[in-house]
Amino acid sequence: MRRYIYLLIIMRYKYLIATVSLIIVLLAGCAKQGMPSGGPKDVAPPEQKRMTPENRTLGFSSDQFYIEFDEYVVIKDAENNILVSPPMAQKPEYKTKGRGIQVRIKDTLQPNTTYVFQFKDAIADYNEGNLLPSLDYVFSTGSYIDSMTVRGRVVDALTFEPREEAVSVWLMSSADGEAFMSSFGDSTASAPTLAYTTRCNKDGSFSFNYIKPGTYRIFAVQDENKNRQIDPNESMGFKMEDVTARNLKDSVLVDSVLKCSADIDKIDLLVFSPESDRQRITGSGFTAAGKVSIVTQLPMQAPDIKCDGEEVIWRLNVKRDTLTLWTMRQNCDSLRLMVSDASGIADTLKLRWKPKKGTTAVSTTSEMKLNYNKLPYYDTLSLLFSTPLAVGQTADSAVRVVRLKDSVEAVCPLVVDSNLLRANIVFDFKQGENYSVEVSKGCLKNIYNQYNDSLKTAISVTKEEEYGNLSVEVRDSSLLLPANYTTIVQLLDEKGTVVVSKNALANVLKTEFPHLKPGKYRVRAIVDENRNGKWDTGDFAAGIQPERVVYLPKTLDIRANWDFEEILEVSK
Repeated sequence: MRRYIYLLIIMRYKYLIATVSLIIVLLAGCAKQGMPSGGPKDVAPPEQKRMTPENRTLGFSSDQFYIEFDEYVVIKDAENNILVSPPMAQKPEYKTKGRGIQVRIKDTLQPNTTYVFQFKDAIADYNEGNLLPSLDYVFSTGSYIDSMTVRGRVVDALTFEPREEAVSVWLMSSADGEAFMSSFGDSTASAPTLAYTTRCNKDGSFSFNYIKPGTYRIFAVQDENKNRQIDPNESMGFKMEDVTARNLKDSVLVDSVLKCSADIDKIDLLVFSPESDRQRITGSGFTAAGKVSIVTQLPMQAPDIKCDGEEVIWRLNVKRDTLTLWTMRQNCDSLRLMVSDASGIADTLKLRWKPKKGTTAVSTTSEMKLNYNKLPYYDTLSLLFSTPLAVGQTADSAVRVVRLKDSVEAVCPLVVDSNLLRANIVFDFKQGENYSVEVSKGCLKNIYNQYNDSLKTAISVTKEEEYGNLSVEVRDSSLLLPANYTTIVQLLDEKGTVVVSKNALANVLKTEFPHLKPGKYRVRAIVDENRNGKWDTGDFAAGIQPERVVYLPKTLDIRANWDFEEILEVSK
């Protein structure tokens, strides 16, 4: 009996030891796995739960309202992200309270008026910062909610792309809009009376909802300082004609399909930056000893440069808005320049060269480089110089050219271009061939009597079949444009950068774009009604819209060794 009791006790201890060991193993396993992750990250924006008073309340007479959410929230930049329409003279007060936002109205509400509070990216959850893209709170001080709307899109007048900056859109009564335009430029004029205001979405779209029936004047303004004015440097867009508010319930039959009339009558506002008509020097100074750069607001026409005690030589860039000047004395470090131009410049500049700390000594050789390492078959191989070359020099047999496939060798001259900043290599380079080009040391000198260093490099020449060709015919089928207008036809790459720009007479000639590298291109035509060879922005004070820009509807995929022909209709 006693032996049986001992065995029973031993078995119980074994079970106890096994149980304790199992618990230790489980705990160790848990320790290896680490702390629980807490679940997936919260990426959902706050969800609105209730509004007090309720949204779309009639006979609203309170001085505050409250919006509750499903979590704690924060307010993001209420000044810019909460829009009130019609605008209030005294801005409301916004603060968080519990899981919501308390809005206190400080202004006197107008009778029989529908108010809209638009929260655009103004509300985010407290923990993760997830933004609620948009939320509207609507109420009426009268017995009904206004139900009319005006919709549209704001885009850049030249690119047709939405502006990256937030653009405000204003609606005014016809009378207030007319008064606003007539007083533009008057510094004593008060801010315009806005009937409604909103802000564009990222895609440029805008919508005025819950507005009164009637006609309005519409404006788009990049109102950076929030003064409800159009300042001289601010971009804007406008319509000279009135726009009519539509009812969302109204429909129009279009191509056998019923569509909302508000969508059919969408407003396109073309925003442009005002172009200053005042010519001025925007920058000037030495860029090196003996070298000066002068930059102007507008292109120069025929600059006249006078310099006390120094002989100078100067050149304009292609856009004619940057003039580079060299003194004939290389170590010149101060200048007094009288600069005049028919475009409106009459300035005296006093300039001094202040070399940066650690600047090395002036080079003793003339700096030069080749314009190509892969030479287009239709172009010329040239040497480009940073300082003008001396006049009247020749460089016969200055270049040694070797065709690499058979080591055939030839020597050829350099011909200095009339602008003295380029010397052309006179040689008949063959398509698809590879060459070694060697320029002799000291064959040309610049105005400072500095001679060039030697240069040796490999050159490959392209083939004609590596390129595509494009022909664009611009038409005005409506014949509504002036008979003597011209078009500026431009080719753009995928980034929207102008690759080629050419002027063409309307309805007369095709515009040719040869030697195009394979790739995707857009084509646009600018209707140059004043024939000044450039795109002109609008004039708000005169009520003039920007010059018309028309894009070919499709993107062109230019292929090598292909010819393309396109027709661009500018009357549409």
